Amino acid sequence: MRTHISLLLLVFALCELTSLATGYCRNYCDNKYSGYGTRPCTKTLTEKGQLTRKCGWLWRKRCVTGYYTKYKSGYSCCPTTCRVDGKWGGWSSWSRYSSCSVTCGAGSERYKRWRNCNNPTPKNGGRDCSGQRYSYEYRNCYRSKCPINGGWSSWKPWQSASACSVTCGTGSKRFTSTRSCNNPKPQNGGRGCSGKTRKYGTKRCSTNRGCPVDGGWGNWTRASASTPCSVTCGVGIQVYEKQRSCNRPTPKDGGKDCRGVATQKRKKTCSTNVACPEKGSIRCLARKCSEYGNCGCSFGFYGDGFTCTGSRGRRFLVLFMENAVDYYNKNRHFSKIHIASRKNATITIKTSKSLSPKLREKMNKSFQIQNGQTEVDVAIAMRTLDFKTEHKGILVETSETVSLFAMSFDGYSSDSSLILPVERLGRRYIVGSSAPYSPDISDYNSQVAFVAAEDNTVVTVTFNIADGRVLVFNNKKYQTGHKMEFDMKQMEDFQISHNRDLTGTVIESSKPIAVFAGNKCNKLKRFGYCSHLVEQLPPTSNLDKTFIVAPSLRKTGGMVRVVANSKTNLQVIVNGTTKRATVEKTRHYDVAVNDNSVTVIKSNAGVLVLSFAVRLGRRTAGDPYMTLIPGLEQYINQYYIAVPKGYDENFLTVIIPSEAKSSLRLNSKPVSSGSVVTEASVNVTAEAEYVTMVIEVAGGAHQIETTDGTRFGLLIHGRGREDGYGYAGNMVSPGII
Repeated sequence: MRTHISLLLLVFALCELTSLATGYCRNYCDNKYSGYGTRPCTKTLTEKGQLTRKCGWLWRKRCVTGYYTKYKSGYSCCPTTCRVDGKWGGWSSWSRYSSCSVTCGAGSERYKRWRNCNNPTPKNGGRDCSGQRYSYEYRNCYRSKCPINGGWSSWKPWQSASACSVTCGTGSKRFTSTRSCNNPKPQNGGRGCSGKTRKYGTKRCSTNRGCPVDGGWGNWTRASASTPCSVTCGVGIQVYEKQRSCNRPTPKDGGKDCRGVATQKRKKTCSTNVACPEKGSIRCLARKCSEYGNCGCSFGFYGDGFTCTGSRGRRFLVLFMENAVDYYNKNRHFSKIHIASRKNATITIKTSKSLSPKLREKMNKSFQIQNGQTEVDVAIAMRTLDFKTEHKGILVETSETVSLFAMSFDGYSSDSSLILPVERLGRRYIVGSSAPYSPDISDYNSQVAFVAAEDNTVVTVTFNIADGRVLVFNNKKYQTGHKMEFDMKQMEDFQISHNRDLTGTVIESSKPIAVFAGNKCNKLKRFGYCSHLVEQLPPTSNLDKTFIVAPSLRKTGGMVRVVANSKTNLQVIVNGTTKRATVEKTRHYDVAVNDNSVTVIKSNAGVLVLSFAVRLGRRTAGDPYMTLIPGLEQYINQYYIAVPKGYDENFLTVIIPSEAKSSLRLNSKPVSSGSVVTEASVNVTAEAEYVTMVIEVAGGAHQIETTDGTRFGLLIHGRGREDGYGYAGNMVSPGII
């Protein structure tokens, strides 16, 4: 190409020279390649030169004297241009323009080639090449095999996976369906399917036969008398009966009948409004008034037409056990006897002739009291001392039937106990106490004391001492199972103390005695202070089998102790949770309770139940006290009790059948809802529901009873600054002398 153009230029030059020399020029244009040509033209020719003259030595040189220019016109051959249209040159070789379209398997990749518009290149306004400069094509490419992720197949039809869930009536049946990871299968490292290969569903199924329907009890009917009054004069008892039907629902298709009884009977007092020839408050004498018995029991007693019973009486044997001395409050030491009498009465206090004359003179007295509550001061010196035969029994005689309890107070250490009439005393007792907080401090000691009601009384103590410890008296060692014997006169007493728990110790006598037990001053928790614990114990012949233990105070915890008189199968229910235990003879079982716990205790033999109210808080809220818990058979329908004065708060805890709650009267009036601190319901059996009520009252005498004769349990307790007390309203069973 370049050679061709060079030749054209050479020809053009020769022609120019020729035309100039000859005067000939032709029109010519190379419009295919170079775009150059010629044409004839007239030109002005210019001649330039110098003007010279001879000069120099001997005129041998020529010196320039000037310059000149000459102009003339002449025929010439001028160059010219012409348009050259562009044409494509040849294609380049193919080269790869893009990578393979896939990273695995078969794909395609793009190739490219190009050409230039230079054969010739367009000049002097010539046209560009027409068509594409670049050309592309796709070629096949292949990489390694691609991973294939698995895919689920369709779910298979449902298949049965279980039998019908019921054997009667309509239930549900379980079905299952499966699928496989084969649509497609995972290959070349591909992922498996996500999800489950099996799913479940349920469908209703029918057995085509009805289900057994267990029966349910309907409501109780209103209680109505089912027997006549047991007496024809005075006050007796009458059986009331209520019924219910097993119809909510009625059992069908083989369903179970209702469990429990369809008829419930309860004894209530009844009055014939006919006066008996005589009235005896304790035992009915033979009368002609009725062949069924004709005893009209006085207020506060419960009778069956033959025998009246209760904790009220006219002769009481009192004993004050040793209390820890608060040396910082010596002016606040006292022992008191509280008497609650519904009538004006004469009180006579007697002591043993063997007591010192000075104490006898101070203690022996006779005086008149008005109805209500009366406090009798007792000399501190009348408190018993450990391991000494003393004569500190106090006999209280009254002209009217009264209730009596004793209070021992030392600074911030006090407790109280209901005092049983002499005719309620027995010949065998089992001790209830608590484990001393520290065996190194004698003030925490476990105690038991007893006093004889008659001369020539032989008392035998069979020890049960915790932790296998030894008691030493008169240079003789005693352990659990060992016996200690005493010959005692009327109002003679003896007190035993130990730094280990004496619970389960048995006291037996040839004649009736009064027995008291507790702790000198004990505490049941790490914080707080100790407090005197004491209760007069009931004879083992009066121990009951079923008990309800209500909370003693607001925001308190506590412990319930069950002491077995014989090997006993025990059932303890706390807030609906049942525990069972077998307790061996003279052993005990403890239950920790919180501030709102209602505890039900059932046993197959008579047991002693004690409630220990634990201190309410770390500051000025009341230290522990011990209360004997009456059994359901020890409930009566009338109480006249004394509540001590001088405490910040006093309470009555009532345990009563739910249906009789509305018949409860306090001082002849319905109980005010504003005075009820707490209230809780508890089922003793499926048929027997009780209500526990804690009622706040003022100090003084109070009469509490039911208008329909329903029997109920009663506890009296209170608290002051770092102190508390508690005792039961009754502790002997109806029908027992």
